[in-house]
Amino acid sequence: MATLSASYLTLADRFKRTENGKTAAEIIEMMTETNEVLKDATALQCNDGSNHITTIRTGLPSAVFRKLYGYVPSSKSTTEQVKDVTGMLETYSIVDVDLVDKAENPKLFRLSESSAFIEAMNQKLQETIFYGSIKENAAAFDGLTVRYSKKSSDLKKVGSNIIDAGSSKSDNTSIWFVTWGDQHTSLLYPQGSQAGVQHKDDGIMTETSATGGKRKVYQDHFKMDVGLSVRDWRSTCRIANISVSDLEGDKAVDLEELLNKAYYKIRRFAKTGKTCIYCNSTILMHFEAQLKSKTNVNFTIKEYLNENVLHYKNIPIRECEQIICEEEIVS
Repeated sequence: MATLSASYLTLADRFKRTENGKTAAEIIEMMTETNEVLKDATALQCNDGSNHITTIRTGLPSAVFRKLYGYVPSSKSTTEQVKDVTGMLETYSIVDVDLVDKAENPKLFRLSESSAFIEAMNQKLQETIFYGSIKENAAAFDGLTVRYSKKSSDLKKVGSNIIDAGSSKSDNTSIWFVTWGDQHTSLLYPQGSQAGVQHKDDGIMTETSATGGKRKVYQDHFKMDVGLSVRDWRSTCRIANISVSDLEGDKAVDLEELLNKAYYKIRRFAKTGKTCIYCNSTILMHFEAQLKSKTNVNFTIKEYLNENVLHYKNIPIRECEQIICEEEIVS
């Protein structure tokens, strides 16, 4: 499993290769400061407008030994076509004209005032990558949880890549092994569009209050067209049904054992991608607590994207607060 390679282009990488304004580049940098997923995820242009059509192999053709003068029966592989959609994530930032005009650097001040709106987009993107559902919001896209939502013993089904941590409680969370790459899991952006965040300076606008009052404001429009494709579900694995309360005490859930099961689920299929492990800060804290009690060569702290990051078998463990601790039990 590769953990870093110049051949894997993130949204930020693709964005830097296009002719765009400096402000939008700064926005990407602001988002990646608090969005570990955006730093890691590869980006792929859709092949059908704002949709992306993927053919997933669900079975292999047969092969047989043949005697002399014998015959080989015909067979074929089985595949399934999947269409993934992109959604439009947008927000508007409004700042009073007088505040901007009095600033030493008006452009930088406007961007600073927009940081809360950009962070809202940031958090919504991470949340949707893990929990997005077209059934709940037709304007969004299906995230990983929708795709890995039901366990299965059939190795040809996505549910076979769900590891059950055994909880029957209501304080559940997940750990994700996600392999990024064009042949694995990728973020999507519409065909012919700009990768990353699109920024438009709407200039001075007149804002009207509910009581009819008016004021002059500078308005900035931020937009991101984004989706998610899982081309090879075998290289991504969900460890589900981890009860947060079960992580403490004498019979605490063994996180390393769960990671080991997930690792061997994806190992053969993830060799051509970039794999990362995602969990929230609560899980990360318990990782460190369990590691203090024993010597373990599988866990190391080393550099990843210019930071010292905890790794499991050379796979970086990434902190994502949008992975909640109130997940439904996966059955």
